Amino acid sequence: MRLSSIVVGALLLGPSIAAAEHPAHAVKPSGSAQSFDFVMGAKTVDDLQFARQVLPPSNVGPTTSALALSRVVYLNKNGVTVSPGTNDARTNRSTVASQTTTIAPWNVSATTWAATVACMKELFAPFDVQIVETDPGTVPHIEAVFGGSPQQFGMPAGVAGVSPFTTDCSVIENSIVYTFTNVIPADARLACEIQAQEVAHSFGLDHELLASDPMTYLNYNANRSFQNQLASCGEDVTRPCGINGSTCRAKQNSVTLLTERLGAKSAPGDTIAPTVGISSPSNGAIVPPGFSVTATATDNIAVTMASIYIDGVASGSVSMDPFTFTTPDTLAEGPHTIKIEVTDGKNLKATEIAVTVRRGAPPPDGGGDNNDNGTSGTDSADITGGCSAGGSAGGGISLLLGLALVGLVGRRRRR
Repeated sequence: MRLSSIVVGALLLGPSIAAAEHPAHAVKPSGSAQSFDFVMGAKTVDDLQFARQVLPPSNVGPTTSALALSRVVYLNKNGVTVSPGTNDARTNRSTVASQTTTIAPWNVSATTWAATVACMKELFAPFDVQIVETDPGTVPHIEAVFGGSPQQFGMPAGVAGVSPFTTDCSVIENSIVYTFTNVIPADARLACEIQAQEVAHSFGLDHELLASDPMTYLNYNANRSFQNQLASCGEDVTRPCGINGSTCRAKQNSVTLLTERLGAKSAPGDTIAPTVGISSPSNGAIVPPGFSVTATATDNIAVTMASIYIDGVASGSVSMDPFTFTTPDTLAEGPHTIKIEVTDGKNLKATEIAVTVRRGAPPPDGGGDNNDNGTSGTDSADITGGCSAGGSAGGGISLLLGLALVGLVGRRRRR
């Protein structure tokens, strides 16, 4: 099923509760939401809308880069009674509820339910998360409820899904999220893609302007999947990633963020290392102190981390694209070796370039000997199951480039 239903409208809901009692949620425009408010955008062509609940910044648990504790997602179509309180799927407490509320089961055929479960497993397959159909009990988990209607939580008719969301885009441990099946047809792919977005919201992912990704509100005439691509956030126009005016990041890569917070699924047969290249500066460049290094990396599953080494010393890591580093402005003048190492959680790949630091030199212009998809310099061999890339492999080809040039030594990336 095409997810044409999730196209423009967005609901945003107001901050969380610390106690079991709180007032009913009001509907307010984004940017003016108060505690427990619902903030509603335009309806889709199918009169559907979608919701997030604005919670204050997290003061416990993972916030930006630590792995979530709740790496089990419980798909619940059997009904649930939730009470107001701080989100805790283990005790059926939900900030979305303003009073004790019973969500009836989703009475759908076994075939449709099996297809819904298979779709959820497919979408989250790259990540270290379990998709289950049995209540995990006291084990930390996200509960994805299929059933009921938005009016049960005081939301307008037509709201198809809701999840809480913190203003610092952090993980909401033990969150309960909802896909209201009374609002949508009994279509497995539609229900799955709505629920995948709601689950990802509780892992801190925002909406994005990438039609092929479940986090989008744009129309798309095919099945979506989480994309390993940097995209602008927003519903129908670009905005910073965040909620209700908060800013967490400029753009978003769904695969990178989910890998950062869930980990990459360990695949015993995954022997394919990432590819890596340095797009700026070029090999042999003369650069000023404090120059930036930009790397490119891809993987068959996901690149989980990129690290920079200056003269063999670890000097920083980033976990999301763009893989850009700023070197110290105290770096001494003279020759230096820059190595970028990337990992997919199992396999490593590294590449090196040589630069010369000289005060007064212009900054790198992004050029370079970007053979093989931007790879420059010397690549290390692939490493499976290791913790560091070690040294790079030796060897090279000397080329005479003219009477005025001496040999330049370079190596092409091993595929």
